[in-house]
Amino acid sequence: MALLDRVKTCHRWHPENYKPFMIGSKIYGHVTHDFATELLKFPSIFETTEKCLKLSDKLASFEDRTGAVESVIKQLVNSGTIPRWRGEYYAITNHWGHAPVMKMDRGASGYFGIRGYGVHLNGLVESDQGLKVWVGKRSMDKPNAPGKLDHIVAGGHPFGLSIQENLIKEAAEEANIPEHLARQAKATGLISYRCERDDGLRNDVLFTYDLYLPENFIPQNTDGEVEEFYLWPIEQVIERITHTDDFKFNVSLATIHLLIRKGYITPDCLDYVALAEGMHLRET
Repeated sequence: MALLDRVKTCHRWHPENYKPFMIGSKIYGHVTHDFATELLKFPSIFETTEKCLKLSDKLASFEDRTGAVESVIKQLVNSGTIPRWRGEYYAITNHWGHAPVMKMDRGASGYFGIRGYGVHLNGLVESDQGLKVWVGKRSMDKPNAPGKLDHIVAGGHPFGLSIQENLIKEAAEEANIPEHLARQAKATGLISYRCERDDGLRNDVLFTYDLYLPENFIPQNTDGEVEEFYLWPIEQVIERITHTDDFKFNVSLATIHLLIRKGYITPDCLDYVALAEGMHLRET
């Protein structure tokens, strides 16, 4: 395997297997043909044409759209079509900062292929031996990517919080990082991708952060989502990402973003341009 393979994994989807999901005149996601058929069992809420699935124009407000779609999602969870209700909402919007047209439970977001946002934090330590990186191992009872290696802090962005508020919340829950430390994290850019996963079509924008932690800081998980933490030299992280599938797919992408920014991957690498271009969504 090679780093470029990790990038390609994040951009692997087949548009012909999907219909655009439209609200009004704009595309907000993509649904499989089979899922579109399930949604047509609710004709007062969803309509279809040969080319798209559309939310009924009769649902004209944020509240009406949210309530109607939520009622459908709960029925699909009860029937097993959607595996679970997460109880956490994502804002539906095509552009960061724009007012959302509705909100949707996170558990259904992949089935609608909507744009999701998240935060990924690199926990870094400068030591006499060089740069080290905190790596978390996801709990084996996590429904998504159990046992995979992860960042010290990472999470989806829920409706109603600012990015900094979410970063502080996730830092406390996942690694017991106190607020005064979490506020020292520096924004370093973003990555974006669209790919087919077991939990649906992931269409994500992830805001990336670096946080340099004291050498004596030891992360502790408080929400049960992380089984163990490791402090590894960055060379060990590179080795594991390059030669194993141990890291969660989007964590690999965000870590490659770190390696490019920190100069561990340089233009002398034959795949440099492809890796750099692969940090962002490829429109089709």
